[in-house]
Amino acid sequence: MKVIALSGDCGYINQIETTIKSVMAHNRNVKIYVINPDIPHEWFVNLNYYLKQVGSKVVDKKVDPGLLNQMHVSFDHISTASFGRILIPNLISEDKVLYLESDTIVDSNIDSVFDLEFGDKMIYAVPDFYTPLKFDKNGYVIDSEIGEYNTGVLLINNKKWRAEKVVDKLLEMGKNNNLANGDQTIINEFFKGQIGQLNPRYNYQIGYEFMSSFHNHILRSLKKVINPKIIHYISKQKPYKLISIGSLRKKWWSYYTLEWSDIIAFGESNKYEVKEISFDGEAFVFTNMAEIQSIEQLIKKLPTVHFNIAAYTNMAFLLLKLTQYDNVTLYPNILGKTLTKLINQANVYLDINYNPKANEVIDRVMDRKIPMVAFDRTKSQELNYDNYHVFHDGQIDEMAAAISDAIKNKTEPKSKFNIEVKDINKSLDLILESHKSVVRFGDGEFDIIGGQSIPYQTYEPALAERLKDIILRGNFNNTLVCLPDVFRDLDRYNDYAEDFYESNFFPKNNNFLMEIGKTNNWYGSTFISRPYIDLVDKSKSSDAFAKLKRLWEEKDILIVEGALTRSGVGNDLFANANSIKRIICPAKDSYQQIKQIEQAIKESAENRLVLLMLGPTAKVIVDDLQDLGNQMIDIGHIDSEYEWFKMGATHKIKLANKHTAEFNFDEEISAVHDQAYQDEIVTKIEDYR
Repeated sequence: MKVIALSGDCGYINQIETTIKSVMAHNRNVKIYVINPDIPHEWFVNLNYYLKQVGSKVVDKKVDPGLLNQMHVSFDHISTASFGRILIPNLISEDKVLYLESDTIVDSNIDSVFDLEFGDKMIYAVPDFYTPLKFDKNGYVIDSEIGEYNTGVLLINNKKWRAEKVVDKLLEMGKNNNLANGDQTIINEFFKGQIGQLNPRYNYQIGYEFMSSFHNHILRSLKKVINPKIIHYISKQKPYKLISIGSLRKKWWSYYTLEWSDIIAFGESNKYEVKEISFDGEAFVFTNMAEIQSIEQLIKKLPTVHFNIAAYTNMAFLLLKLTQYDNVTLYPNILGKTLTKLINQANVYLDINYNPKANEVIDRVMDRKIPMVAFDRTKSQELNYDNYHVFHDGQIDEMAAAISDAIKNKTEPKSKFNIEVKDINKSLDLILESHKSVVRFGDGEFDIIGGQSIPYQTYEPALAERLKDIILRGNFNNTLVCLPDVFRDLDRYNDYAEDFYESNFFPKNNNFLMEIGKTNNWYGSTFISRPYIDLVDKSKSSDAFAKLKRLWEEKDILIVEGALTRSGVGNDLFANANSIKRIICPAKDSYQQIKQIEQAIKESAENRLVLLMLGPTAKVIVDDLQDLGNQMIDIGHIDSEYEWFKMGATHKIKLANKHTAEFNFDEEISAVHDQAYQDEIVTKIEDYR
């Protein structure tokens, strides 16, 4: 049975129960101790009515409040009850205990953390994200970079704690009024050198994002964590406060609002969601002042319109009180990514805040070409915008009607780059129906066009020029040119992918993307070979792979790939092909051998479908060999994507025996002893560097 401990007082009973709900939503056979001075026992009886139905229980462990009140917590938002964790050896008999603070939620099955062996370690913990961290390739923090371990999640070697009788020593240390960070300081000092490192996904620390403008390492640390299993709401930015600016606020409320009967009835699941209210559309206001003209009247008159109100700073009560309305969400201390999302989803902008105006926000709204409404008193001066509508100060009903009309007449948001990309499904249909060849461009090719080398291809001016020319030319000779399908509705993609395109790809390639937009070309989707891992809704991935497999069904194929790609080896990706031949090329800088590669293709092409997994070089090959007559498909990272799809992965996992997309440098790849694969190789192009 998994053993978990929490600590808190009656004032935290809602938070404690929310943590327990999140645990039980994904786990069974759990024994949960709640160390507390004052929680009524009836609460435990009620919870156990449900938990016993799934082989679990919650245990009431009372402690003397006078003992805890002697402890120094360092911060006013932390209760002395948090020191209950250091009493675990005296209160709990089991040898392995996972301690969770009551401001954590468990968002996955956590059996794996209980499988860890302690060895000589007293604790397992995750380094504090507040400290600048350096991660290794497996997602662990490098020891030399660790400043302090965060104690919100601890896997405790309770057997060794008892044997070494640490409780009295820890309690004595807790009386020190000069502790920098309460019992976290005590645990780090006392157990120094005896703390093992947990993967950061077991303590994903949300709450310091508002400090990212001068501590941007915090956001970097968050981005490194894929598929967090335990989410920890640190600092004062708690999701259960009136407002908070940390991310994943709704995630906490999704567990808070869960009914115990549903948790027990439906079993382990990762599909619990907050009960959302549906709105007809989105209105956006950005303000540098608490005063927004007639905002409350508009909110009342338009209950089916969602009002998003944002500011760079904290908000005064004049705005905070608006949270009493169901159709209002406040965003104080807004972060860049969230601001971009609000601008992109807005159907109408309300320019009704008093000066000073946020002109940079208004400029971005105008780029979206959505309606803007204003009153005489608060309008922006000398604003040259055709879709700007000004009302007299008393015309509140008229403005409400204009907002309502804007919502009713809302159109699909247009990309500022004016680039049309067919989706995965339509792109695959085009290839299947018209037997089109394919060239696909991703962020790596854009980097080369921009003058940068990438891990598998050194920058070459001639290569950059060819890639740029192919994109600007557009579709040619029954060849479909593909770009990333990211110019509308980025919400389709997971947070990591969405953030990459918003904060990296678009700004870095802005000028070239504008140039592409002016061609009025349309493109297929680069993601025909990436139909799984980055998508939020993966329900259609199976259909996409089925269509892909139809491309080579009962066909003779020629695979042109890097030395470590080994596409289809160890899986059934090409099992329905009639026969396979392979040309093996250098894993890096294949462009330097392009003439040899093209000659090898000509010699082995016959009537075969040619599949290329060769990065930027593949694009030039398809362009060069148009006269060959074969259908040639630049299929890129299809093998990694298919492997992840088959294993049901929720994040990118390194493959042991072949190249893995996004795991650069191809290190520590094991050999393949597969005679069928070896027999398929007809040519090897040597790396002459």
